[in-house]
Amino acid sequence: MIKEITEAIPPLKKAIGDWVAKETGIVTVSADTLEVATTAIDAYGDTVYCFVQKQGTQYLVTDDSRILFKLDPGVSDTDLYQTAAEMAIGSGYDFDEATCAISMQVDQTDVVQTIVKLAQLQVAISYLG
Repeated sequence: MIKEITEAIPPLKKAIGDWVAKETGIVTVSADTLEVATTAIDAYGDTVYCFVQKQGTQYLVTDDSRILFKLDPGVSDTDLYQTAAEMAIGSGYDFDEATCAISMQVDQTDVVQTIVKLAQLQVAISYLG
């Protein structure tokens, strides 16, 4: 029984990877920026987006201020913004207080992981609203 379930792992991992690749949308926004429609869904049932901008030899992965704008476009709930900032920073991301963008600058090898984790962070933040 253990051997059978263990043998199922590689094809299952491949199937998961294939599904994620098929369900992830990527659009060129500009010469240096991509918009990634992730497989994550926020508290409102909407697709979570991340943006990837090439900056020299590194990449900036950001939410482009979208999650907090969506939750509170008038920037009236200071507790929401403070909590979101703490969550972002606690997760290793930068938080721009002027624009409320959540971001991280990474090497190319870390772009995918950073996108997935940023999408998860945006989902968590969406439940604060």
